[in-house]
Amino acid sequence: MASIRLFLTLTLIAIIVLVTFLSSLRGYQESMIEAERLFDLQLLEHVKLLSLIKPAGDSVGLSATNDELLLPQQSDLDLSAEMLIAHQVFADDGELLSRSVIAPLSAMGPFEIGYRDVNFNGYRWRLLVIRDPDAQRWLMAAQRYDVRYELAESVILQSVTPTVLGIPIAAILIWFIVGYGLRPISQLAREVRSREASDLSRVQLDGVPRELTPLTQSTNDLLRRLQSSFSREKRFAADAAHELRTPISTLKVQIHNLLAELERPSATAEELRQGVDAMGHLVEQILVLNRTAPDQYMVQFVPLDLYELVREVVSVEFEQVLQREQVFELEGGSAIVSGDVTALRSLVQNLLANASKYTPVGGSIHMRVSALDDKVQLRVEDSGPGIPQEFHDRVFDRFYRLDGDRHASGASGSGLGLAIVKHIVEMHGASIALSASEKLGGLCVTISFGSDHKNNNRIASS
Repeated sequence: MASIRLFLTLTLIAIIVLVTFLSSLRGYQESMIEAERLFDLQLLEHVKLLSLIKPAGDSVGLSATNDELLLPQQSDLDLSAEMLIAHQVFADDGELLSRSVIAPLSAMGPFEIGYRDVNFNGYRWRLLVIRDPDAQRWLMAAQRYDVRYELAESVILQSVTPTVLGIPIAAILIWFIVGYGLRPISQLAREVRSREASDLSRVQLDGVPRELTPLTQSTNDLLRRLQSSFSREKRFAADAAHELRTPISTLKVQIHNLLAELERPSATAEELRQGVDAMGHLVEQILVLNRTAPDQYMVQFVPLDLYELVREVVSVEFEQVLQREQVFELEGGSAIVSGDVTALRSLVQNLLANASKYTPVGGSIHMRVSALDDKVQLRVEDSGPGIPQEFHDRVFDRFYRLDGDRHASGASGSGLGLAIVKHIVEMHGASIALSASEKLGGLCVTISFGSDHKNNNRIASS
């Protein structure tokens, strides 16, 4: 069922059509029976009029032998429904005393009192025979069945036609009435759709119909459970990360002292140091994910110069690049975006750390900030091994690393760097794309901050 409104409209119209058809069929049958009764009464009245006509020989009588002088020719007649009633008057001895112009010369039926069906002149007729005992005559009147049916159907169709023609009008009215009745559902949908990602408060609607109350209550219950679930997850991540910081810091100090005491540190001790560093990095990344939650940063967007922010992050993180003897280049100019300073700083840090980590010693890293007509673009390229195209979507998953822990570059990682980047990009209504660097041959990460996205960030360039 693609549309409730369409389903209800079609269903109601189908019911109306079915009921109209059945009632019309029943009405047609009853009307035809009633019409038959009325036409039979018309024949009876016609015969009664015939009984008032004086017998032959009087001035009003009609001669059976000279009726062509007393009646106009059939070709001159306007054969209306009334004139299509044939009648005959016979004496008791069977002599034809008078007849209508459309009646045959012979008797239209047997001399038996009552109604019956007969055939003559190529038509089916309804015949009434009555005997006038006072005048000693037989009176016959007949009416064609096709005329009776035509008259009855014309009357019935005139009453049914407005009902049939009213069905399209009823369909239009039902369409708008059903739409009006479903309006509270549309209001509920708009209320939920217009909310920010962080708004999990109860839905409040005025004048909610009884039928929609369960849906509204279910929606509010779902929002409440989501709020509780997100709160528990956020508290767990934050508490776990904070609680792990202290023992990890202690381990780092102890390992540093241990390595200083050893004249020749063993490979095991060095691996232990790397493992503790990796654990500390993982905890910090989890904290970053928690700090960049939508409910904390949706209302903290401010205009900032993305190029200056990149320069600031590079100046702080440049020591890592120098230790690996990598060539770094930053190009571009001032570009103003609306965003959260802390979140965007974390984004640039992760992009730079990721590029430096997977770029070999002596390799190159290139960053560029450019302000175009309708967007600001941040591009990071490196000369590392890159990422095959079939894995471009997977690398944004949390804790996913290409080739697992045995990455070809030998660099350790938590698998959260690009996940954090994608998370922050989505928070700012921007877009991110991975490709192969044409300039350096490694990975190229392109982030575009558009002027028309869900957070209505205003972008300018200078």
